[in-house]
Amino acid sequence: MVNIRFGVQKDASELTALCRETFYCKWQSNNTEEDLTCYMNEFFNIEKIEKELTDPTINYLLAFYHAQLIGYIKLNRNSAEGDLENLKPIEIQRMYVLEQFIGNGIGREMMNCALEFAVKEKFEVIWLGAWEKNSGALKFYKRFGFDVYGEHQFILGADVTTDLLLKKIL
Repeated sequence: MVNIRFGVQKDASELTALCRETFYCKWQSNNTEEDLTCYMNEFFNIEKIEKELTDPTINYLLAFYHAQLIGYIKLNRNSAEGDLENLKPIEIQRMYVLEQFIGNGIGREMMNCALEFAVKEKFEVIWLGAWEKNSGALKFYKRFGFDVYGEHQFILGADVTTDLLLKKIL
């Protein structure tokens, strides 16, 4: 059984480790070790995660299988890109599940929680960026009613890729 709850400051250490592990596993085949290490050191360090867990504009949804943290969604209440400025937007800034749990409905449960939260908090649109070549993620988001509305560049070290911007009107 999976339990999903909001992250709190005491989750920082475990969440930092999960962020690093899931990001590395997902992107190691497409990036250099140096670029990955640099990115992870900047965005997935204990100080940054602790600060985000206490930031009122950021919410983490954490998925646990028994007592093990296996996935997370980072929601950013203070982010808009493209034609969303006239709406009340919330961004799914990151969404990851441990590789061995992918395909077991964990992502679906986490996404349902994120969508319920966004509606409850009266956001008008939820959006995200996904790598244009990540066909599995793009199919997943489309199943939830997300549509492509633009693109932006994602920079990881020396690697510059194109992310598709997807949104769902709530």
